[in-house]
Amino acid sequence: MTLAEELFNILKGANLKLRLFDTNGQKTLDEDSAARLYAYEDDMLLTIRMNEDDSAEVVVQVGTDFVYNAHKKMLEQIKQVAHNHMSEYNIRKFSKTIAPKDFAQDVVAEAYSKAHGSIKTSYINLPEARIVIKHSKGVNEEIRGARSRNIKSLFIENAAGERFAFPHRYLQGAKAMAKHVSMGGTPYDAIGESILDTCKQIVECNQFLRHVRTNKLVNEGNENVVEAVRSKLQEMKNNIRSLQTSRGYNEFEVSAIVEDDNQVDVSGKFLYNTFETANMDAVLSTVARIVKERDSMADMNKEKVIALYNMIKDKADFNMNIDINDPEHPNNEDPTKYSGSSGVMAKLSSLLSFLAKSTKNDEAFNLLAHISGVVHDLPKDQLSAVIKMVNYLVNNAGKTAKKEDVGENIVETATMTLRRKIS
Repeated sequence: MTLAEELFNILKGANLKLRLFDTNGQKTLDEDSAARLYAYEDDMLLTIRMNEDDSAEVVVQVGTDFVYNAHKKMLEQIKQVAHNHMSEYNIRKFSKTIAPKDFAQDVVAEAYSKAHGSIKTSYINLPEARIVIKHSKGVNEEIRGARSRNIKSLFIENAAGERFAFPHRYLQGAKAMAKHVSMGGTPYDAIGESILDTCKQIVECNQFLRHVRTNKLVNEGNENVVEAVRSKLQEMKNNIRSLQTSRGYNEFEVSAIVEDDNQVDVSGKFLYNTFETANMDAVLSTVARIVKERDSMADMNKEKVIALYNMIKDKADFNMNIDINDPEHPNNEDPTKYSGSSGVMAKLSSLLSFLAKSTKNDEAFNLLAHISGVVHDLPKDQLSAVIKMVNYLVNNAGKTAKKEDVGENIVETATMTLRRKIS
């Protein structure tokens, strides 16, 4: 039984009334081809997103009228089925009711047609552009996802029939560029060049990770470099996928890359310098810049944590009044929102954001908002201090405390390294 069929059966077994939509946002009666299952009386939308590698993501979106307690068992079943199919599972809550107009129009407007074509050429159409895929091997229509494999070259065509050779064999990047062209852009304007540069970095990061994995170069001395590249790679891939949607495209901002002649020597961190025997100069330059960006960001994050600590230690007026019954307080939200392996960190980030919105002190707002966005990247010692500070602010908003008690309360579980830094 397919993933879509199993999910359909779970929703029907819960007596939900459904409307089904395919990947193009069109209504369908075939549950096997349904990409979106909309429970219109229960304010819930279930979406099945297929990735390029044939993996899937199950996303449950619920609005204000959705009743968690009544559907707790159903949500657990959905999560279990998703995991049984080796798929990711996410649940998201919105502060409004969900209606077809919220998604159907966007899906149709930005939809990429199903790949089609001949045995050696595939096409993916958009309203004002299309992607042309040349394959190195004949396409076997009986194999799912065959038209996204064995890519020899990629081209983007605009509505006038002008064709541009996409320089990387990276289909997600080609989709982002096709979206840009369909919206009236060109590969040579600022957004087009940014897409190409991001794809170039993705290719180089993949090449670096493949090289260190193949040659078994990862050790305790360089694993932080490898992790920095992995993290940046995932961030860039997410940006490219976001550009394929109308919302992500409209929110995209071009950021320039600043070249630095004083980059770190990445190759020197590896025991066996196999990079000298391969043409890896451009790759190593990109990796060095990523590592330096990470180190600079880490220093900035530490400064923000220290600054927040000093504000509390010095009894600064946060001008913060928190209503413990406020429905926007993360402690009052449904626990399901913060379930899963990343739930604890997600709640901590939400608490920091809530505190930022609650203070009228501009410095405190800036510090809390910044830390909220980077909390997942903090090392354990800083994270421990942040947790203490959040707990203190949540429990003592509007109160006064002895200066020495505040400092002791916050750092009692932080490591000695951070204590020396902020004492």
